[in-house]
Amino acid sequence: MKIEGKKDIAAERLRGRAAVDAVYVPRINAAMGPKFALYIVKGMDSSRFGGEDEALEIEKNYRTMIDRLATIESERQALQARIDAATTAAEIDAIIASI
Repeated sequence: MKIEGKKDIAAERLRGRAAVDAVYVPRINAAMGPKFALYIVKGMDSSRFGGEDEALEIEKNYRTMIDRLATIESERQALQARIDAATTAAEIDAIIASI
């Protein structure tokens, strides 16, 4: 007689989500950089930080940074959704391996 153990899928999902975050949080932090808060403030009210040309450059850089972060976050959320939809530990392991 073969005895098979069954893994707790809720615990496996938590493990999978933690593995995704372990990969994506450093990517998010790197994309934000050390002056993220300053860039956000400047982007929100660029006209207060220089002339018209400088304001346009600030807004362009702000949008580029936000788009880059949104892309990374979308990828992270998609992987977590796949983990949440997985029904076996093997599926979760395959998702983690694909990162």
